[in-house]
Order: sequence, then C-alpha cells, then structure tokens
Amino acid sequence: MGLAERKSLRSCIMRPSRPQKIILAVLAFLFVIYNLTPYDSRPRSFFRFQHNVIQDYYQNVHPSDSWLFKPQPYPIDPVNDIAIVVKTGFGTRNRVPAAIQALSNESFSADIIVVQDFPLLPEQKNLTLGSGKEVPIIDIIGWNLERGALKGQEQHERLLKYTTLAEAVEGEEWMLADALGKDMGWELDAMKFLPSLEYIWQTMPKKKWYIMADDDTYIIKSSLALLLGHLDYSQPHFIGNPVGDYKGRFPHGGSSVVMSGAALKKLYDEHPEVVAEGHQESTTAIWGDKLLSTTFMKIGIYLDETYRRFFNGESPWVTRMWIDRFCLPLVSFHGLGHDGDMLRVGETFKNMDEPVFWRQLGKIYGGPDFASFIAEPIRTNVDYVGRLDEYSTTIDKVTEVEECIKACHEHSAGCLAWTLDPGRQQCHIARWAILGEAAEGRLSGINGQLAQKLENSCHPPP
Repeated sequence: MGLAERKSLRSCIMRPSRPQKIILAVLAFLFVIYNLTPYDSRPRSFFRFQHNVIQDYYQNVHPSDSWLFKPQPYPIDPVNDIAIVVKTGFGTRNRVPAAIQALSNESFSADIIVVQDFPLLPEQKNLTLGSGKEVPIIDIIGWNLERGALKGQEQHERLLKYTTLAEAVEGEEWMLADALGKDMGWELDAMKFLPSLEYIWQTMPKKKWYIMADDDTYIIKSSLALLLGHLDYSQPHFIGNPVGDYKGRFPHGGSSVVMSGAALKKLYDEHPEVVAEGHQESTTAIWGDKLLSTTFMKIGIYLDETYRRFFNGESPWVTRMWIDRFCLPLVSFHGLGHDGDMLRVGETFKNMDEPVFWRQLGKIYGGPDFASFIAEPIRTNVDYVGRLDEYSTTIDKVTEVEECIKACHEHSAGCLAWTLDPGRQQCHIARWAILGEAAEGRLSGINGQLAQKLENSCHPPP
C-alpha cells in the first residue's frame, strides 16, 4: 500500500461521519446541561430516573446475590455503629413500647431515640431497652420551635394545629387530643423528618449509619448488617424502598430509611442553609420522606435505588416473595401496628442470628415446602397471590383449575403463584408468592418447579 493510500485510509478511520458528529454533539450538550443545572433540577432528575429504570430492569432479569457473600470491606457492629430514630405520633403512641421491645428481642441495643409530635406524657419518661439502655423521647416539633428553626411560621395553620394538640395533651383533654391526633397526624409527621435527624446527629454524631423507622416498622438486624458491611460509610449513602415520580424519588418511610453518617455530616454540618430551608418547607410538605429526599437532592445526594429489593413495606403475612428478591436478605417489615403484630414478629425473629432471606419466610412461618407443590400443586380455600396490582395478571373466563395452572406454567419464568376464583371465573398469576391467606372457595398454588430452581440458584446463607 502506497503513502497516498495509507493517508486516505487513516483519514477515513479518524474522521467521524455526519451522523456520528450529531450524536457526539447531542451527548456533549446533554453532559453540559446535566453538569450545569442545579442538583435538584428536572433534567438531572430525569436522567437519574432513566438510569434507575435501566438498572432495575437489569436486576430484575439478572438477579445476583454473589457479591453479598464476598468478604465485607466495611464490617459493622450494629450495637455501636448504628443509631435509630423511631417516629411516632399522638394517635399511634401506644405502639412505641412494643416497637422498643421488639428491637430488644433482636438484641438491637443500638442508640435509639423516639421522636413525637406532642409533649411528653408522665408514663413515657422511663422507656428502656431490654439491655437497660435508656431510650430518650423528644417532642421534636416543640424542640424545633423552641430553637427558632420555624421562625416566621408560628401562625401557619399546621403549627397552630400542633399548638392546639400540645395544649390538649398538657390539659389532659384526652378525647380532644385523640381526635386531633387522628385527624392531622400525617401533617405533623411531615415536620418530624429533618429535625429528628438533626437532633440525633447533634447528640450521636459519630455513628457510621443512621436509620429512621416508623413505630410499626420492624428491622432485622442481621440482614441489615450483611448489606451495610458492603457499603462505604465514609461516603454519603441514602437508601431505601423508592416511590414517587422522576421529579422527586423518595424512600418509603415505613420500609425504613438508611443514611450513612457521611450523608448527615454533609447535610447538617456543611449545608445548614439548605436544612433551614427544609424546616420552613415542612409546614406545607405533604410527605416528610419526600421532603427529606428533595432536601438531600439539593446538595447532590440522591436516593440510591440499587438496594431497593432489600426493603419491604408489608407485614410478614402479606409480604410478596418476588422472583427477583428470592436470594436477597430481607431487612424490614411494616404495618405491624395492630393487635400485637409487632410483639409476635419480635418473638418470631428474636433468636435469628443469621440474615433472613425473602425465600425463607414460608419455612419460618411453618408454610408448605416449595417442592411439595410439584407433587401436590393445588391447595383449597387459600390464596398464594394476595393483593393484585399492575404487576399481576388476571385472565377472565377461566372455569377449570387446570387452565389456571397451565397459564402459570406458560409464563414459567414469570409466574411464581396462581389463584383461581371460580365464582368470578378469574385466574390470577403473579411474579411473587405470599405465605397463603385464607380465601373461601378459591384454589391456589405455587409454581414448585420455578421456586425450586430459584432456591437452587441462591448462595447458601453465610
């Protein structure tokens, strides 16, 4: 090849075509726009949302648990390295003793505070863990008012409601206080998030991790420790169970919210002006967990959705064991505020020193073995699908149970449970299974072959 031919070839290789130039220009423009806009701008939020959609799809199609069983680069001691905020309100205050006892059953003797939206009652002053460690209780809205963080908002409707509730409690007008607590509890809850974390950061500033949970949330210590041991606590982390649209993704507070000490340091020590703005916004915010998220966004800390599958917003009895969660640890339960549910869950899990995995719920609660559905696929008067939503599939005009089973097996990689409702002639199939709830007249089962295949793909517990 002559010199002229080599120059011509090199020119063809190095010179981008017109379509390539356009693509590069568009990418460069988007990169500039992304980096020049504020941290909480809609363009940034949109791009991050699309990234999370792609990541979620990949994790759904290719679930993996192998990284969990590698040596932990950042091992933690849950008792000394974690601080917990338990949120309550006047209408749910009676849940708190059970929540604290359940944490004690888990030997979760971490530093814990309880935050509420009313003045302390006499019976609240001696709350302790099973280890004897005292649990402080703080009227967090009162604390925020007294220090001036809500200056200028004293006559706002929401703060006037708080004042009315506080006066009813101090005057021992219990019927009025109960009515107020039930009516406006969600409004006052939105005002607890930012000051609660600020209070615990000021009083317990050296923790590697901070957790915020509702008074009906149960946290499985060993599962949480397994996850956190793989995350660098010296970096800002903000993780949980994501909800909301792209403009403000936020962690579902009931599933628990986990933040690294580095995240709180960056927010409260380095950006007090952003915190002050958030306190002012709390008088109109609808959801406190969303306000927390949008406040973090302003300083470049975003909800990390990588670990969304570890968090659970349901009670054990209706928890959906999803296909893509089968091999992962289960960190939390929610909705345990009725009829001793919290104490029962605390008793069930109190002696479990090893991480609990989603797939183990049936065994823990005495449910049938997955393999038993291979030989005996049909169970009567029970439902293994449970609540229906946009992720379940309903097939109409199904009269025979064999048709429903066939429909599930035709979706062999995406149907873990099926239920036939003969009265409505409907077959429901889903990518999950629950423990099984009583359902008169229904026929239901679990895809035993798929469940066994999923179990065999999981690494054994450490």
